[in-house]
Amino acid sequence: MTAVPSGHPTDDVTRDSMLAVTTERDGIVDEWFPVIDAADVAPGSWHRFELLDERYVLVCGSDGEVLVTVDTCPHRGAQLSLGSFDGSCIACPYHGWQFDTSGRCIGQPAHPGIEPPRVADLKPIAVQECYGLWWVCVGESPRNLPVYDDYHHHPGRTISLGPKVLQATGPRIVENFLDMAHFPFVHADYLGQVPHTEVRDYDVGVVDGELRFTNCVFWQPNPGPTDIGGGDVYYEYGVSHPYAARLTKKPTLAEGDSATFSLLLMTSPVSETQCRVWMLTTLADPAGDLESFNAYNAVIFDQDIVTVESQRPKLLPLDPRAEVHQRADRGSTAYRRWLSQRGFRYGTTP
Repeated sequence: MTAVPSGHPTDDVTRDSMLAVTTERDGIVDEWFPVIDAADVAPGSWHRFELLDERYVLVCGSDGEVLVTVDTCPHRGAQLSLGSFDGSCIACPYHGWQFDTSGRCIGQPAHPGIEPPRVADLKPIAVQECYGLWWVCVGESPRNLPVYDDYHHHPGRTISLGPKVLQATGPRIVENFLDMAHFPFVHADYLGQVPHTEVRDYDVGVVDGELRFTNCVFWQPNPGPTDIGGGDVYYEYGVSHPYAARLTKKPTLAEGDSATFSLLLMTSPVSETQCRVWMLTTLADPAGDLESFNAYNAVIFDQDIVTVESQRPKLLPLDPRAEVHQRADRGSTAYRRWLSQRGFRYGTTP
């Protein structure tokens, strides 16, 4: 965001105006972000959340229809979710304005004999269900969801982890997910082990707009479910969304395709420096234990948090001169270029 010159006011109005200018010009508003697990959205329920520095509410009517709108009454700005919802009618806590589950204002108690004007309606926000989550896009030109084909290729073989709240930017979190060089240090005895620290060369390219890393090989102490003597593991990474990334991991060639599994990491920014993060795990093996995989991934995820939250600057620097790089960083530097070329600025510094 643009800094306020010294001596100028920094009240809420000024900050909100600056934020509006920043996000309006940033393609981030046209991306989809997960906001809640689909299993938690029952008819007659409503759920508040924050996204891109704004508060929203997801409302599920008694008929199962879902509405997402800004969690603010258009009358005098009170938070709607502090009021009541009976499955068909949202009532504002301040002056009792009433809205149906399409957002239409159907009542203003101070004027019971007058039909409310359409300008009093709530504005619906784009929402859809996919990958077992509800997703929201606040922009006017929604792009595609992150690509995660394995969810459909292995139906019923996906489990969700999260959301976990991190005091970090989405791009920092994604870049960490794409990095193999930290395995022996942050994930010692899990994903790596000293002295096996070498990151061998891998391929980086863009295919149909998606950033891909292929031929990634790294030594791990337990490379597969049955092969536990230490050996090479094979990875492929994909980035089709600025705040999400996926990987496919084949533990060893000896294990066969059934040992392959995939992860989709999704960061949903509350603000530029705070995110709620989900991780989906999909197993190719129909006999694989999803709960055990999720417990293992929770350990790995938690190991990353302290380091990622400690990074400075908080915003990911896109200028290649801002940080010192090594050969193993080919993927992360490509990710930074990919963000820059697509005009994404939220969570970064130019």
